Amino acid sequence: MFERASAILKEQNIKSDSFQLQFVVYRNYNSKEDKILQSSPWETKPDNLRAFMNTIEVEGGWNNEAIEIGLWHANQENERENITQVILIGDAPPNTKDEVKEKRNGFQETYWKGTKFSKPTYYQDELDKLKAHSIPVHAFFVEQRAETVFKQIAQQTGGRGEMLDINSSSGSQMLTDLVTEEILRNVGGTTKGNALVEAYRNRYQKGYT
Repeated sequence: MFERASAILKEQNIKSDSFQLQFVVYRNYNSKEDKILQSSPWETKPDNLRAFMNTIEVEGGWNNEAIEIGLWHANQENERENITQVILIGDAPPNTKDEVKEKRNGFQETYWKGTKFSKPTYYQDELDKLKAHSIPVHAFFVEQRAETVFKQIAQQTGGRGEMLDINSSSGSQMLTDLVTEEILRNVGGTTKGNALVEAYRNRYQKGYT
């Protein structure tokens, strides 16, 4: 996605390093502080992000997931330096308020009080903060059970909500296209964003099967 976005930007005489990405992995409250949320540095080089993802292993689960932790992190990052968009990819809805309380009790509140996640939060509260700063959340769901709430998240923030079929033969291509388009749309802004997306589609997209 970096290479493709950079190529389109160069064609349009826009600096190819006009954007940075940070990868963030959220899990659930059966993962401890160092695993419930893992994040890369902000990067302009794809190899560094690839190296980060190579360190990630699957764990957690537990039905609805701690999307609230991922959105909380986005708000923390925005307080340090303005971010312009969030791309959310997941296979399960966020925890309800009751689930946050119940699941945190697995390790007990005394454990969480000693971490950076000492204060319980709820995904809607974090979403409202992002919305207040006009930060769109593009929500791509990979399982049907997440469809309703992911589309609501996108709609509330002015983002894009769509199915991402990672199990299809073209799943990786779909992921690349979805993320790259939102990078280009964001870099181009209201004046050039749609034109950059159109240029990308004309050059790279051939349809999915």
